Amino acid sequence: MVRPGIGGQCVRQPAYRLSFTTGGLLRAEAVAIAGIMLSSNDAAQARDRAIAQNVVQQRTTASTVRMTREVLQRLAELPEAGVELVAHGSVDDSRHALWLAACLRYRFLRDFGREVVRDRYVTGRSLVTSEDFDTFWNLQSSWVDALRDAADSTRNKLRQNTFRMLRDAGMLSANGQVLPVHPTAAVSEVIAASDPTLLLSFPANDARVGGLAGASNGAR
Repeated sequence: MVRPGIGGQCVRQPAYRLSFTTGGLLRAEAVAIAGIMLSSNDAAQARDRAIAQNVVQQRTTASTVRMTREVLQRLAELPEAGVELVAHGSVDDSRHALWLAACLRYRFLRDFGREVVRDRYVTGRSLVTSEDFDTFWNLQSSWVDALRDAADSTRNKLRQNTFRMLRDAGMLSANGQVLPVHPTAAVSEVIAASDPTLLLSFPANDARVGGLAGASNGAR
């Protein structure tokens, strides 16, 4: 599917993946693995070092491998400047970069951020509930086979983890209130380098979105 983006350009949407069932944003794990990535010769070496050191602090080898792979797959979506922000940036910069990485990896999160979270923010309806998640899921499942065919247990896990990730990213309070974000220049540059339309998956105001669009268009 191709969707109009900021400034009218068309952006091809990634396929749906539904493997983000646990762990939230995984910021602590991502900070450690991002540091290893920056000091490694290639992705394979980074993976092997992260697993050997068990930086994700799992109890079994299988869990260590699985969690390390998940974090690496998210970080691999970012340009090097984004990985550097995760490893060495402020808490807010790193978690905003990780939300960006999650949206790049998982179309469901990208769309939910855009069509539910940001929509609530810009329209002044600042509460996001489980019912909003279920409504969004049901609408999307009318054309996304992966959602229509998912088991109820998967849906429940994804609902729980989506809200956890939003809280981890500083975009949702414990009671479901949308918290506006103000990405720094460094984060904005990473968003622009990755896909400027992804700022629409953050609860940011129209002026900030328009500013990033103008900067992105001017750079081309």
